[in-house]
Amino acid sequence: MTTADGDAYAAKTSTGDQPGLAVADLLARRGVGGVPAPVRSLDGGLTSASLDGARLSLVRWVAGARVLDVGLRPHEWVRLGELLGRLHAVPTDDPVLDGLPAEEHDPSAVVEQARAFDDRLGRALAGGDPLVAELATTWALAGPMVLEAAARAEQLATAAAWARAHLVLCHTDPHHGNLLVDGDGEVWLVDWDDAMLAPREADLMFVVGGVFSHAPITEDQVRWFFDGYQASTGVGPGDPDPDLLAYLRCVRALVDVLDFAGTVIDVQGRTPQERRSALAIAHASVVPGALLDLATR
Repeated sequence: MTTADGDAYAAKTSTGDQPGLAVADLLARRGVGGVPAPVRSLDGGLTSASLDGARLSLVRWVAGARVLDVGLRPHEWVRLGELLGRLHAVPTDDPVLDGLPAEEHDPSAVVEQARAFDDRLGRALAGGDPLVAELATTWALAGPMVLEAAARAEQLATAAAWARAHLVLCHTDPHHGNLLVDGDGEVWLVDWDDAMLAPREADLMFVVGGVFSHAPITEDQVRWFFDGYQASTGVGPGDPDPDLLAYLRCVRALVDVLDFAGTVIDVQGRTPQERRSALAIAHASVVPGALLDLATR
């Protein structure tokens, strides 16, 4: 939305809590650049009641291009590293973070979904839906990798690394679709709804051996990122724990594939366009070099 003065904001309504707003507000108040700040209501809150009883929030609009569309230049990789470094350095005892979810490294729910999906797909195939038939072709490739990722997640959930893991404030979804770059060289990270306390690897897995939008990260890009990240945290490219990275990567790959595959199967309330888009993403998630492939290597 744009005001009469020409100021632009992203407006969102919600019927539940929006903890991401509080996190973004905290970061903005602490001077962490690259985080669009919420606008406070007249009574000082982060949301205000709308006519239908929902809560309305406003966040300053960032006039930038999606990194998904334009990529990151070397100095912008450095800026991303600085941003995540400052994020991970925020003290976790701040009262604003009370009640924020914490990583419990319990993959049982998604593992159960993975092992039940063959039967679920088989029942859906009986309906003769062409999109489900296309999904079955993709699943012929993905199914074994999904089960392997599930087994790895179970094994890694009890790795010794968890006993020494240090939880920090994480965004947990800093992929190219949630990153913007503006004309001044600033990198902006949006959509803080999934922020939680987790090992730093929950964010770093998108850079260290990970993918942004199904494009592998190069060694130069990793180096540029840590040029910025290490200045705030002291953590270099060889420091993230490989077991934590592997576990988090497996779980993320499982969630992505199963969510989008499930959207194809669940016809109720879905438009053909939504289901076809989900099918395309599910397929892109399992091709060589994508996250599921990396998770099972």
